[in-house]
Amino acid sequence: MTPPQNPSPFSAQSLAVAFAVAAGLVWTQFSGDAARMIAPEGVAGIPYGRSILASFSDVVVLAALICAAARIGPGRLGRLSGLNAPVIRPFVVLGVIFAAAAAVCVAVAPLADDLRTADVLWLGVGGPVTEEIVFRGLALGALIGIAGWRFLPAALAPAAVFGLAHAAQGNAPVDSAAIVAITGVGGLLFGWLFVRWGFNLWPAIFAHAGMNALWVVFALGETAIGGWFGNGLRLALVALIILSAVWLAPAGSPRRLSGQPQGA
Repeated sequence: MTPPQNPSPFSAQSLAVAFAVAAGLVWTQFSGDAARMIAPEGVAGIPYGRSILASFSDVVVLAALICAAARIGPGRLGRLSGLNAPVIRPFVVLGVIFAAAAAVCVAVAPLADDLRTADVLWLGVGGPVTEEIVFRGLALGALIGIAGWRFLPAALAPAAVFGLAHAAQGNAPVDSAAIVAITGVGGLLFGWLFVRWGFNLWPAIFAHAGMNALWVVFALGETAIGGWFGNGLRLALVALIILSAVWLAPAGSPRRLSGQPQGA
């Protein structure tokens, strides 16, 4: 079934999809605890095995809920999420930005202590990829493309949950609040990238993975709060990512954030 081109946010299907997204986002807050309780011994022995299991369940649960609520198949959901969008252009654009940032870090920043390959593969790559699929591709894509929400309310809900998921990184209430705020704003940035690039999820994936990988490999701050150099680098990266999207996003990408995904 193909959703209408201009769906009403108050139609039965739109409300069902909104509830499905809400239920899926709630699940992301409990999937980690569930994985710790039910993970087989073999999975528990793998570095980040429980986190991988929890993130996989986040993708599957949210995708299944959206498909059931919207009565669409996995193929349509793949197009809606932006995973089927072109990858080369955003890879080149974001790759240049993060290659320059990595060069600066090599020159002035020390490597992180006790760096492991598993840290880079999961914290720097796997985790950001699954988070973007869940919070931007599936949640934001469904709220805009099927439920008919405008960008800001559609992006705020996933960004807020995304921020809350990082609250445990803080050692004090003030630190946790700052981390939630910073990561929530980051979620809005990634959501904006997703829409600005014509509902292409790859720019958000590359931006998220690039930032995480730099902070895993180099000693730039253990949390989103960071130090003076880490914060300066983060702000510079955000500025470059926004400018590159404004200047280099494909000409056919939506100029209004309330637009529909390409191919919807």
